[in-house]
Amino acid sequence: MDLHDFDDVAMNYDFYLPEVTKGSYYYLSGFEEFHLSLAGKYGGDGVLDIGCGTGALTIPLVKAGYDVTALDLSAPMIGVAREKLVKEGLQADLIAANMTDFKIDRKFSLAIIARSGFMHLTTTEEQRRTLMNIRKHLTDGGVLTLNHFQPNPAMQAEQMNAVPDEYLFRCEYINHDGKKERILNAFTYDYISQVQRGSWKFETLGDNGDVIESRIRPVAMRHTYRQEMEYLFELCDYEILAVYNNYRCDPARDYFIWVAKKPMR
Repeated sequence: MDLHDFDDVAMNYDFYLPEVTKGSYYYLSGFEEFHLSLAGKYGGDGVLDIGCGTGALTIPLVKAGYDVTALDLSAPMIGVAREKLVKEGLQADLIAANMTDFKIDRKFSLAIIARSGFMHLTTTEEQRRTLMNIRKHLTDGGVLTLNHFQPNPAMQAEQMNAVPDEYLFRCEYINHDGKKERILNAFTYDYISQVQRGSWKFETLGDNGDVIESRIRPVAMRHTYRQEMEYLFELCDYEILAVYNNYRCDPARDYFIWVAKKPMR
């Protein structure tokens, strides 16, 4: 299982994400606007929101009038997204499925994998299968956007020497029950597989600051280099339209936000 497969993580996701990603490109200006702009250019024949989580993009896209199908491997995440849609009186097709092998009996003109969902594919085979599967679900000329960060050699070296159960403080937040929680991470890195593995520890704090509950949830992400993605897109018959460093469309450097097209045939 992965971090996102647990009910408690899904329920708290919208509460801790702003703190976990504070200062990262996720929350720099333009995240929602970037994807709505892509939808305006390419989303006329439907938008496929892959790794939709709790609906961070699904809901704005539906509100903007797009025909949205959203999928996520985590059934608890889909459950939260569905509750949010119902609460706002909105409609979208929600599917609990793996991005490597989902099957939908239609094609879309825009597919989105936001918030580094592609990085949770831990083998090159899974990455290739995913790109090919998405391509089957795109119209001719349809567009895919996804993102990942630039592997950091200093961080990799630190994690290669890390003790597996040595947790480091990440952030504090107020959970869905109104209680203070802190998140600690423990990660190791394998340079052969290029996979970062570890755990998130959630500690719920009492009124006096003591830990009253502790939960450990596993997570794994593959570090993918820019050249690898270029070769993957070529292998899977995509044409790269653009690659950006952030949602303001600055030149790629530390992050890679890809926009690629299924060629017309």
